[in-house]
Amino acid sequence: MRVTGLRLRGILDSRAQATVEAELRLDGIVGRGSCAVAIKPGRLERRRQVHAGALGDLTGSPADRVLHDALTGSQPGGQHELDALLRDLDDRHNLGADITLAVSLAHARASASAAGLPLHRWIAGLAGTRPALPRLLVNVFSGGIHHQPRADSFQQVMIVPPSGDLPAGIQVALAVYADCERRAGRPVISASSGLLTPGRDTAWQLDTLSAAAVSIGIDVAAEHLAAGERGYRFEGREYPAAGFADLLLGLAGSYRIEYLEDPFDPADIPAWEAFLPAARAAGVTVVGDDLFVTDHDRVRGGLADALLLKLSQAGTLTATLQAARAARAAGLKLAVSHRSGETEDCAMCDLAVAVGAEFIKVGGPRRGDRLAKYNQLLRLTEAVGRQEEERPCPAPASSSE
Repeated sequence: MRVTGLRLRGILDSRAQATVEAELRLDGIVGRGSCAVAIKPGRLERRRQVHAGALGDLTGSPADRVLHDALTGSQPGGQHELDALLRDLDDRHNLGADITLAVSLAHARASASAAGLPLHRWIAGLAGTRPALPRLLVNVFSGGIHHQPRADSFQQVMIVPPSGDLPAGIQVALAVYADCERRAGRPVISASSGLLTPGRDTAWQLDTLSAAAVSIGIDVAAEHLAAGERGYRFEGREYPAAGFADLLLGLAGSYRIEYLEDPFDPADIPAWEAFLPAARAAGVTVVGDDLFVTDHDRVRGGLADALLLKLSQAGTLTATLQAARAARAAGLKLAVSHRSGETEDCAMCDLAVAVGAEFIKVGGPRRGDRLAKYNQLLRLTEAVGRQEEERPCPAPASSSE
């Protein structure tokens, strides 16, 4: 199919900051995509977001001119070829992951529409996977770099509702949120993807969630807690790597902690290697985010149990699927994640279902951009449950993947 039109515009993310939306036409069929924005990208992320912050029509901007010259009138062989071209243009012109991802998702949606398929089925065809519903990770308390002023605490403290019934899991999340707001006993501030409870420490947060009789997940985001060489600061104290590991395992033993993300700095490989067997013995799933940064070249076994997939880290849909494929080859689970500055775009939900990810986290059920994703997951629950959706997904005929 031929690219017959492309438009870029600056839109607002959930923190009222500018990001990019793209509309792409394939022989008159329109697809749209936008890019979420990180509050502070991990230092190993290769594909940086460089949008200058303008809102509205970006026609005539440097990025628009580059993309118009390269794409308009072209006939990419499929998603893989289009995304390869986008990465090449990014390397040569510093377009930014926000722009390349927006265009990549717009192309995917237009292609799916042309094929008469919902987006999750189209992505599953590209990936050669069978759609399946993920388990929810629901952020309840935000800290670390999401707290102003910045706090030496965990970045996210989450609940992990039981698997098997996604609508019921959302109901659990709603009940836990209401209970936490009641227990706080003071005004509760909404952060980008969870709640802020000034003056309440991690022990109070974990005690509060334990009262709900659900499993708990923690995003340590240790890259932002690093102190000196292989040391970590947490709630006013500094720990060597081994001491920090003992702290985390102690919390896992005292609470129903099932999920632990980025327990160490990505450069602290010995700590990851030493921690994994002990965490597994404690029944904890260890997840790499800043460790792997959705880069298939960084994925390896022996450090974590799962890879966190973030579309904006990879910069294109194809690169994201390459990371997912590398994770499966290394025996890792998949967790698909939002970012702090989200848009109404729900492609991450379709991605999670398409690749059969074990987990998805879209934030807490309190903001419109997050609620849009919960609603999309409810729709996808119905789609996956239909008999025709149980059949293997055909690979798109126009793709070389």
